[in-house]
Amino acid sequence: MPAETTPQIAVIGLGVFGMALVKTLAKEGANVIAIDKDMNRLNEIKDITSNAISFDSTDSEQLKSHGITQADIAVIAIGEDFEPVVLISMELINAGVPQVYARANSATQEQILTKIGVTEIIHPERQVAEKMGVSLHRKGIEDLLELEEGLTVMEMDVPESMTNHTLQELNLRKRYGINVLIIKRPDDEQPDEDAETRYRPLGIPDGETRLEKGDKFIILGKKEDSQKMIDIN
Repeated sequence: MPAETTPQIAVIGLGVFGMALVKTLAKEGANVIAIDKDMNRLNEIKDITSNAISFDSTDSEQLKSHGITQADIAVIAIGEDFEPVVLISMELINAGVPQVYARANSATQEQILTKIGVTEIIHPERQVAEKMGVSLHRKGIEDLLELEEGLTVMEMDVPESMTNHTLQELNLRKRYGINVLIIKRPDDEQPDEDAETRYRPLGIPDGETRLEKGDKFIILGKKEDSQKMIDIN
């Protein structure tokens, strides 16, 4: 069986959003190409990715010559002007790039990008605001994956009242309709006390798994049921 190849991801435009995306992708070991006309922005990431190119990405010939039309995924993160976003999107879609993500700043821009066939529209500010609104309202809960029929995979802090109890004692499925998929525990071998806490998964939990202070759940259920569980506990 042939080995899987890492998809090539092109990020066009290194503003705040594009820069953060490139740094995250590079940190995760992704095969990322960073594109921007501003050499100063490219110099900022030269230590994290060697695949950084300066050219006018609205030029169709340069998109081809630099191999961007051969990418598996393209993210057009330009936020200042909308016309380049449309031009680049159309070039990449017409060239057969399988997934093209593009940034929009208004409902009209979103409609235009949808019409030309963009895979998904990016609204960085809106998406950050929505996520922040959820986290402020449902403190300690982070949505990981939306499923059908109102089900969501969520990560949440284990309520303090549940610590020192086993999953069998808590009976979360019967009481709240919550299924515990994974339990994460703070890593005892934390290299730096001031660093962000690292967690290790405990494996597949069973009824005898006992919760400890500082644990996190990854759970499957409905948002309203998870909120009910937090409110009660």
